[in-house]
Amino acid sequence: MLRAGSYLFFGFGSVLFISGFLVSCGDGGGGRPPSAPTGLVATPGDDQVTLSWSPVSDASSYTLHMASTDWATWSLTLPGATQNNILTCCSFPNIGLTNGAIYWFAVSAVNANGESSESVHVSAVPSPAGDPLFLDQWHLQNTGQGGGTPGEDLNVVPVWNNGFKGEGIRIAVVDDGLEIAHEDLAANIASGLSHNYCDGSSDPTLCGSDTTASEHGTAVAGIISARDLDGVGGRGVAPRASTIGYNLLESTFISNQADAMTRNSSSVDISNNSWGAPDFTGLLNPTSVAWRDAILTGLSTGRSGKGTIYVFAAGNGGLQENSNYDGYANNRGVMAICAVGDDGNKAFYSEEGANLWVCAPSGGNNGHSITTTDRTGSLGYNTNGTSNYPNTNYTNIFAGTSASVPMASGVVALMLQANPNLGWRDIRLILAQTARKNNPTDSDWTINGAGRNINHKYGFGVINAEAAVNTAMSWTNLVPEQPPHTTPLATPGLSIPDDDPTGVSDTIAVTGSGITSIEFIEVTFSADDHTYFGDLEITLTNNTTGTVSRLAETHACTNADTGTSIPCQPSYKSWVFGTARHLGEAVDGNWTLTVTDLAEQDIGTFQSWQLKFYGR
Repeated sequence: MLRAGSYLFFGFGSVLFISGFLVSCGDGGGGRPPSAPTGLVATPGDDQVTLSWSPVSDASSYTLHMASTDWATWSLTLPGATQNNILTCCSFPNIGLTNGAIYWFAVSAVNANGESSESVHVSAVPSPAGDPLFLDQWHLQNTGQGGGTPGEDLNVVPVWNNGFKGEGIRIAVVDDGLEIAHEDLAANIASGLSHNYCDGSSDPTLCGSDTTASEHGTAVAGIISARDLDGVGGRGVAPRASTIGYNLLESTFISNQADAMTRNSSSVDISNNSWGAPDFTGLLNPTSVAWRDAILTGLSTGRSGKGTIYVFAAGNGGLQENSNYDGYANNRGVMAICAVGDDGNKAFYSEEGANLWVCAPSGGNNGHSITTTDRTGSLGYNTNGTSNYPNTNYTNIFAGTSASVPMASGVVALMLQANPNLGWRDIRLILAQTARKNNPTDSDWTINGAGRNINHKYGFGVINAEAAVNTAMSWTNLVPEQPPHTTPLATPGLSIPDDDPTGVSDTIAVTGSGITSIEFIEVTFSADDHTYFGDLEITLTNNTTGTVSRLAETHACTNADTGTSIPCQPSYKSWVFGTARHLGEAVDGNWTLTVTDLAEQDIGTFQSWQLKFYGR
């Protein structure tokens, strides 16, 4: 057989990964050992070295040799490399490849008559020069840089090593814009599909004379799909995925909000939305009927009926806000993404909520933020390079749930490359099932009636890219949803005692729902005569399992610009809360809503409530 060799050496710790791909065909033989391979080249990369050589006409396989010190004494010999063979060898100590260290390599050819002499010996020094800023991107590989906790990251490097980088998947970055000509983004921009809501063009970089437009969206896009191994910047979570930019936040008319959710729906796989309701107000922020209808359209018709995956920010309002007050993040059709720092703990700004799905890394611990792309030159966050990177095309100060959302979108892109047939519900369940229980000593962790870890700070936990992609590859798609089960409107009409921890409760008994595995619950609640809804704490309890969803907390309302107190009005009037915490539980049984007023002066009535269950 004629075989050309191309092998990639990855080193992490004391484990060496070698993957082989051989081309050309023919049978060996000839009565004597083959000739030694020629043309051996060792090409260094980030933590890796790629070997290639000319084929030997009568070789049936090859033996690979590596040494980390004296090339005359091989520390690693791997015989029998054949087409599409993947070996994992950890029987040789201290063979992990380290950037900056020198390694020697050789290869010999083998056939039925024996083994050739070794090829010439070549050396290589692994280097991250392919992506100069990669070592700063702790969210991709946290080795403790910047004082972080090693391993508190997306666990995405093994996914890349298995060949998944997001090829063929398209993500719409719905934001303030996107600099589509950026040196580390241009190679991954989907041609002609971006949209500028200011002028109708296909370049969303600027909105009129606003030169700072798209700084946020450009940073978001870099987290998703900055090109890898291109000699500049860092790399994205899905560094070969395609991105599309919509500058919705420069023109936020209701019609544009709806349009951005469904534009190019036949081409867009994932809609990344690093935005939501205003932070630091404590107010309820409803969505428009047009936007909600657009989400339903995307779920039913996007991706040829498999559904667009909508990823939204949980919000940055910290303890004052709750993600359940945000009509965007609270919607059943989106995944609300929270943020943790490089220590794995909740970022101080990340909002809690029963609607949270999963968390992803972002700035938090000691202000250690995210390295990503910035507007070219001095137009973005890095204006002069003095307190940031000298190259002002990049920044290391991006943070917020705005940064955690694109990490989730990037992982979803890797999952879809691994299994393009996944429906939008499948994606959600896989992420919930494979999420990592971070900050395990946090007191809010509990297990729901279906055996899932849940936390009002973290949803189902922190995204684990390797586990999510591995699960996606063998996933059997969910059966169709049962029709949603909606209970009759309950009208308890109960006066809520002022400043009383006991509160009032009402129970709805559910029978014959047909849903044995919940995927999401909507809770419609009214107490619109209450004069300060921020006094109220509201919880939903599944009496069968004991699982509790805290839908609202006692809080103040403020003017976000001045920080001064304002009335918490209007109050709850058919407000729809969403909760994911009952995932996998059965519907039938008793469900109790408890409303408690935990502050003085204002009073009101628990007027009505209703439940709507989604699942299978």
